Amino acid sequence: MEILKKADFDFLGRAKYAFVLSGLLVAAGIYVVASGQIRYGVEFSGGTQLILQFQSHPDIQKIRDAVEKASPGSVIQTFGEPEDNKVLLRLALDADDTDLDAPARSALATLADSYGDNPVIESSSEIVGPIVGAELRRKAILLVSLGLLFQLIYLAARFKGGIWGLGAAIAALHDVIVALGILSFSGYEVTLNVIAALLTLVGYSVNDTIVIFDRARENLGQRRKLSMTELLNNSINQTLSRTLISSGTTLLALLGLYLLGGDVLRGFSFALVVGIIVGTYSTMFIAVPLVDWWYRRKAKSAGQ
Repeated sequence: MEILKKADFDFLGRAKYAFVLSGLLVAAGIYVVASGQIRYGVEFSGGTQLILQFQSHPDIQKIRDAVEKASPGSVIQTFGEPEDNKVLLRLALDADDTDLDAPARSALATLADSYGDNPVIESSSEIVGPIVGAELRRKAILLVSLGLLFQLIYLAARFKGGIWGLGAAIAALHDVIVALGILSFSGYEVTLNVIAALLTLVGYSVNDTIVIFDRARENLGQRRKLSMTELLNNSINQTLSRTLISSGTTLLALLGLYLLGGDVLRGFSFALVVGIIVGTYSTMFIAVPLVDWWYRRKAKSAGQ
């Protein structure tokens, strides 16, 4: 099945514009990470997360006024559908407090006193200590880093050249940084679900890159008169229909998950929606152009 028959787009000719765009996106993503603007979920930051269901539609401002007395700086937002009457409370954990359940009890008691006309009829809580949160952050970074490293080694061995693995790894790292920046800018928290989405994104991005690299390897044995730039550009065009079909169908499924999956999966599905778009772009405009640049550099050195 082909969407575009005999595609002949000059992807590598436009790579320099893509590098400028990617440089801006990566710089923005690094700034977000370095400046501490990433919002971590309870799993990473430590604290208490409460999901409260009220008897009638809750007044967020009244809840905020009440909870702020007991736990300043709390994050309070609606949860689920409006008719569910649910509110999510995220309470900071005092590092000196050995009773991890104290913030939840204090918030519930304050709500009962100050907002008793609309009582809480059901609640659930999730508590993570600050040490556990820091350890989870460290392990999440380690997992993503190891994923990139092992894929770099595998691709370098498979295609018998370090630049093939390095190109795919740089493109995948680009995807992770850009996705993190867009997630933070859009107000989503980094949770364990989001880390799972980022790891999935790394795998998906590299898989997409391998398809084009594999076609390029086949073409290397059949089209020796073509330059590496022409060969790589042809390889992208030859696999373009496959890329659009696989990425498009995956994107449709993820959009359904994002729209209908509920609040619990919203950050996960949003990260993957962004990741599929960015990952498809980076394969054609980051990974392959890096390989092309390397071979042109080698050819120029050999000519000298």
